[in-house]
Amino acid sequence: MDNKDINTWFHHLGGKNLYKKNNKKFKEYRKKWQEWPRTFEIEKFPLFIDIEVTNVCNLKCSFCATTISGNKYVRGLILKEHVKKIIDEGSDNGLYGVKFNVRGEPLLHPLIDYFVAYAKKKKLVDVYFNTNAVFLTDHMSERLIGAGLDRISISFEGYTKEVYEKNRIGSNFELVLRNIEKLQNLKNKLNVDHPRVRIQTIKLPEINMEEYSKFWESKVDEVAYLDYKDMGEKKKDNVSSWICPQLWQRMTVLWNGDIFPCNHDDEQFIKLGNIETLSMKESWDSSKIKELRNLHRQGMAHMINACNGCYLRNIEINK
Repeated sequence: MDNKDINTWFHHLGGKNLYKKNNKKFKEYRKKWQEWPRTFEIEKFPLFIDIEVTNVCNLKCSFCATTISGNKYVRGLILKEHVKKIIDEGSDNGLYGVKFNVRGEPLLHPLIDYFVAYAKKKKLVDVYFNTNAVFLTDHMSERLIGAGLDRISISFEGYTKEVYEKNRIGSNFELVLRNIEKLQNLKNKLNVDHPRVRIQTIKLPEINMEEYSKFWESKVDEVAYLDYKDMGEKKKDNVSSWICPQLWQRMTVLWNGDIFPCNHDDEQFIKLGNIETLSMKESWDSSKIKELRNLHRQGMAHMINACNGCYLRNIEINK
């Protein structure tokens, strides 16, 4: 079974490793994150939940699933009550962390700082989200720092205006760079170290990773890149012993309350239920998700419609 390496699509380039934190509970969380997919042992609740606060985005990046899907899906914002319900249940059952996005731009939700503050109030140790940082204004940075956001991953392709704006269609190089600098300056002014800022790029041919790291290391806390995932036509029938770790680590709730066992399904295959009528704990222990885990363990993931051609699975098994 080929599941020794967890999250090999992510690559640390420079600065601090934000997965290393001198906190007992955080270390416990990351230890389980690595061990559960290897030993196939899980507890009564997922370690982490991806909560999609919106699937709307202000940019049109060509490599992004949100852009590619076009008008395929209904767009919207998650209800405050749904977020509280998920976090309340998680807090009572040992949840360690949440990420407030799957698709879409989380800073478009007017309650994003409230969600962060609520998760921190409930003692979660890893509260973060990914953003394009276009709307990371001075006021927004103040709100997120005040809410206690642990970390923030900012997607930024390259280190020149030409490459960045070619790939982040609709954004502005100078604006986002200034937003990042102001956030870091505000942290220094307030003498706080949160949110820890990771800058990350998709690995594209026109980006030299060594130069990327040099440009960003003095500006942020961590520099990283992600393997490129072809989000176009799915490449089917890839048989492999690779086992997806997400089935043992995390779950996903979309903006409309639909619950999924991973953050790569495209909303049409393996919906487990809806937060209105099904708890996260019930979903985590459902017969459907147990069947998915068993098929992965047997090297039969290609028999699952959602997994057959999954973009994450394809980049992992083709390395």
